[in-house]
Amino acid sequence: MSQYAGLAEVWAADATLVYRPMARHLVARAPIPLAGAAALDAGAGSGVAGDSLREGGARVVSADREFDMASYGSGPAVAADVTALPFRRGSFDVVVAAFVVNHLSDPVAGLAELRRVTRPGGAVLASTFSVDRAAAKGAVDAVAATYGFVPPQWYAELQACAAAVGGVAEFESALAAAGFDDGTVTEQPIDVGLDEPSDVVRYRLAVPHLHRFVMTLADRDRAALVAEATEAVRRTGERFAPIVVEAVSGVGR
Repeated sequence: MSQYAGLAEVWAADATLVYRPMARHLVARAPIPLAGAAALDAGAGSGVAGDSLREGGARVVSADREFDMASYGSGPAVAADVTALPFRRGSFDVVVAAFVVNHLSDPVAGLAELRRVTRPGGAVLASTFSVDRAAAKGAVDAVAATYGFVPPQWYAELQACAAAVGGVAEFESALAAAGFDDGTVTEQPIDVGLDEPSDVVRYRLAVPHLHRFVMTLADRDRAALVAEATEAVRRTGERFAPIVVEAVSGVGR
């Protein structure tokens, strides 16, 4: 069981305030028509990338390592690891892996598997956070630390995985090693449309390492942490726009 198990409802209610617009941004870059396309939402979470694919007319299958995540969204879904997907070679026209590769200790193996299940002439779209973090994230984390939060070991390991694909050069290298020879990797801030610092805090406190800690606090302390974190985000003076690395790669014929 991963640290994301059992968090589908929390993720869908709060984390998607940020992940939904970022998924839409990635899906909008699809280089092939989505109408009628067979699509895979790999590492689907609560299904925001799949929703964007459906809005474009694609027929979507969702896959996530955690069953409650995989089954949360609409349409057919399977519980599966993205490094060992239960699909035949070339099953999909387009595969989207939004903020998935950064969770893998072997990102090349994950990307190679995404390539395997994509038909020749199809496309793989993948994204991850840049190692250049938005100030608001650090602001919330710093407030949580004053209430006793210490990042768990699994999160430190996750950060190391993320750093391996946390920039254009790193992601391009992983794609090449996975067999891709056609693609574009970009790194840019994405304005996710959150005008209120309180919404940024809602998102941040929904991620597993912080959510599980916050839920151990008494109601009064939890409310105080939220209030202080909201003010800390406000003091950054920055509009929240996470810096994201996006890869759009064709699969050779």
